[in-house]
Amino acid sequence: MLTTPSPTVLAACMAAFLSACAGAAYQRIPGPPPDSAVAPDACRVYVARLDVTAGSLRNVRVFDGDMEVGVLGEEEYLCWDRPARRGTGFAVFEGMDYHTKEVENVFDLPRDGGTTTWLGVSVRRDDRKPQIERLSSEEGRALIAKRRPAGAR
Repeated sequence: MLTTPSPTVLAACMAAFLSACAGAAYQRIPGPPPDSAVAPDACRVYVARLDVTAGSLRNVRVFDGDMEVGVLGEEEYLCWDRPARRGTGFAVFEGMDYHTKEVENVFDLPRDGGTTTWLGVSVRRDDRKPQIERLSSEEGRALIAKRRPAGAR
């Protein structure tokens, strides 16, 4: 005889499945020491997700040129120092939804030495297109204060 699982068991299984789908956040390259000054020949970059609910089942893999910086989760941020020169970053949004596939977004990286740049990542609700926007220093600091650094890998 078959029995129907209780709603509590179904909810627990669904929560475990959804948390496993999102994947673990990590940072592949070393981040700078907290509260350290930015060297005059380097730029500091912070990247965090703006909205943790839209597209929350998508990993966001961030690259500085051809070097993988790491993978953003819902509550983490990535931070790294890069040489003060022209550069292109890109983010790969790895779809966990049958309507979407991997989508890339290319963006300019900072090039002015001794500066810090704050970037916010979001996924538009209407068409699931990834967006990366430059934030003001105040907006960036506030966002990072609500997040934790991605673990080293």
